Amino acid sequence: MDSNSVQTSGLIENANNLLQGVADSFGGVKVTLAAEQWSSVEDFGKRLEDSVEYWKSLCKRGIWLKISLQETELIPEAVKHKFVFHHAQPSYVMMIRWLPSDEPNQLPGYSHTYIGVGGFVTNDNNQLLVIKEKYNHGKKPMWKLPGGHSDLGEELAETAKREVLEETGIKAEFVSILSFRHQHKYRFGLSDIYFVCHMKALTTEITACPQEIEECKWMDLDEYLVNPEVSDFNQKIARCFVQYRDGDPKPSIQPDPVWSSFQNVYQLLYSIHTEGSKPD
Repeated sequence: MDSNSVQTSGLIENANNLLQGVADSFGGVKVTLAAEQWSSVEDFGKRLEDSVEYWKSLCKRGIWLKISLQETELIPEAVKHKFVFHHAQPSYVMMIRWLPSDEPNQLPGYSHTYIGVGGFVTNDNNQLLVIKEKYNHGKKPMWKLPGGHSDLGEELAETAKREVLEETGIKAEFVSILSFRHQHKYRFGLSDIYFVCHMKALTTEITACPQEIEECKWMDLDEYLVNPEVSDFNQKIARCFVQYRDGDPKPSIQPDPVWSSFQNVYQLLYSIHTEGSKPD
């Protein structure tokens, strides 16, 4: 093999005109343009064309092309060479091209589901922490649970603690997963999974977030179950809590650390526990 051929360890090198790339786990190539140089957009286009033909000759499958904000003038050139958008982040856009003509695109799609977490926070007086949001897109404000979207890398219990504290000023500890909902055609047409965590209040004094929350208070649970300003969905969650609370033995959904061979880290597996049971 000469210097223009594929080298070992997955690195594609070319001393002249080919773009550099790293082999991915799908039989394809990942190219980060921040590591490349070109004299003009046209020069880049020619290098991309030659590289695609080269990768075809090697029976490569999918090509990932990462273009930063500083390189957006290259997007039309990539489109010209049959690349399409895969996903975008604040600092870059990822474009892809599937090379085989005799099989459908096998590249994995981008994330299509939001993760939301609500805190079902109770105190020792059989009361529930409830809020009315300031912005409801023209809809009548209803009493609901504090909560929000999970941040990248954040566990469900941590999301619940953070959101409850940010929106209400109440510190609370995780007790159990109470319920979850899976819905589709959510924001931007994506899906959404909403977890509800039973939380035990550690403080009682409310300090509502003025930017997001119109009202916040402790409401008797019995009132919440019949209040006309509570949705059927949230009242169903409250009924689930009553059933869970009155269970004997009391069941709960708790996380246990389980080793992940994929990432070589411990991950949390949520499963049904009974009161007094211990994980394996």
